[in-house]
Amino acid sequence: RALHRGVTEVSLRVRLCYLRPASLYRKNLMAKSRKASSAMAALRKYAVKRDNYTCQVCHVYFDKGTGLDMSHHIPRWKGSTKYEPDNVSMKCRACHQYMDTHPLAHTEWIKEWLGEERYEALKEKEKDLWSAKGRDFAELCEKLHEMRKEL
Repeated sequence: RALHRGVTEVSLRVRLCYLRPASLYRKNLMAKSRKASSAMAALRKYAVKRDNYTCQVCHVYFDKGTGLDMSHHIPRWKGSTKYEPDNVSMKCRACHQYMDTHPLAHTEWIKEWLGEERYEALKEKEKDLWSAKGRDFAELCEKLHEMRKEL
């Protein structure tokens, strides 16, 4: 009997059997992702405080940082700079969308915001694909908390 457009009970059971090993695999990934998400939360708290709760493009103040997006200059999927404080800035939603759709303006703004020397150091770190492997997230969170206290 068809359940939904060509999906039968038998085909549904077969699909569910294929999903079981993946669900077991996902449990191992969940532990890693929780640690990674706590590192990302620590990075966000640091960046919000560092940027003084303001959009770094239009300089509008946001109470408690709500309404601000954490913008990565080098994409997160290039893991080597994912948790690098120089790689993120706080932007309001409108400025974040504008910068995402205008990459040349975004690059010029980053160079001005960071300065040429820090920008070049960030671009060099981007090339190091292996620096993200085996990262200790607890150590990273602790480092970001210490940096936030120093602000």
